[in-house]
Amino acid sequence: MYTIKQARLLSGKTQQTMANLMGIDRNTYRKIEKNPDKATIRQAKDISMITRIPVDQIFFASQSTLSRVFNPIQHTD
Repeated sequence: MYTIKQARLLSGKTQQTMANLMGIDRNTYRKIEKNPDKATIRQAKDISMITRIPVDQIFFASQSTLSRVFNPIQHTD
């Protein structure tokens, strides 16, 4: 199972590209990544189609531990 951000990154897309392909503003798309439980069914299907990841493999809920599992940018303190 992947977060929306993970699905986007795995498909090699930027937030802007996703927004353009979905016909929405980039800030709207950013809000979907930040609050995935607010995504509409249409948006969920669009994300699945664009990323080519089945909708049942993308986590559309607000609380996920997956973001700690897949983080392409590692920060060191």
